[in-house]
Amino acid sequence: MFAASLRSTLVHLRLPFSFFLLPIFLFGVHAARAVNPLKAWSAFFIIHFLLYPASHAFNTWYDRDEGAIGGLASPPPVHGSLAWAAWILDVLALAASWFLGWFFFVCMGLYTLGSKLYSWKVTRIKRRPVAGWIGVGLVQGALTFVAVAQSICTPRSWEDPHLWASVLAAALFLWGVYPMTQIYQHEEDARHGDLTLSRLVGVRGTFLISGGFLAAAVGLFVTLFVLEAGWGRALLFVGLQTPTLVYFLWWAWAVWKDPSRADFRRTMGLNVLASGLMNVFFLLDFWP
Repeated sequence: MFAASLRSTLVHLRLPFSFFLLPIFLFGVHAARAVNPLKAWSAFFIIHFLLYPASHAFNTWYDRDEGAIGGLASPPPVHGSLAWAAWILDVLALAASWFLGWFFFVCMGLYTLGSKLYSWKVTRIKRRPVAGWIGVGLVQGALTFVAVAQSICTPRSWEDPHLWASVLAAALFLWGVYPMTQIYQHEEDARHGDLTLSRLVGVRGTFLISGGFLAAAVGLFVTLFVLEAGWGRALLFVGLQTPTLVYFLWWAWAVWKDPSRADFRRTMGLNVLASGLMNVFFLLDFWP
């Protein structure tokens, strides 16, 4: 019994899913100046091994999904230890974040609060399609980016327009990506009474909204990279994003003819491709 509970809890932390959120962290490191390696690695560990798993665990505890969820095609039954794991990881994340400064600590606290309000049955922002979508972009995108960019280095001036343009780019990216993660869960969300943005607008509307915001994010990324280092970096970024664009357009064409193709397997394929190539770009950009 203990082994089954432990295995279920570890699986539901969805540690591999943090790979899909890694681009925001890497973008924050990219935007930072005079990076402190110890702080950067500490922030990476806190966010990806404490904060995100705690959020996933808390959300899963209230969702009790029986069908596929992000990163898990067949999630195991939820055990009571998952709720304890969520709170323990949150406490550890906040305690560790204090050593990176008060600003990082406040950002991690706001993220923790936001994830609880999103999932908790009393507030359940997840049931509000527009508020939930906006909140994810602001918290998981903009807040996470600025927490990293301003905490692992000499911080930029808050009056720096480049900083705020980067914050907007991080939010736009999440606003484009997030609806696509909901596109195959309409039946499961309906069973829980959750009206997500994707369920509200339908599978075709999801592609239109995601495509529009991802296009805006890419346009802003390209502008930032041109201003930073010229067209070489921007063209590398565009080149690495081309396979994702081709996959997105192919999948949209397939779904337009047959909505049932908006399934878990194809969603994960898009996530792996998009996040993977974004990660490759930033890692190449860090290469000396």
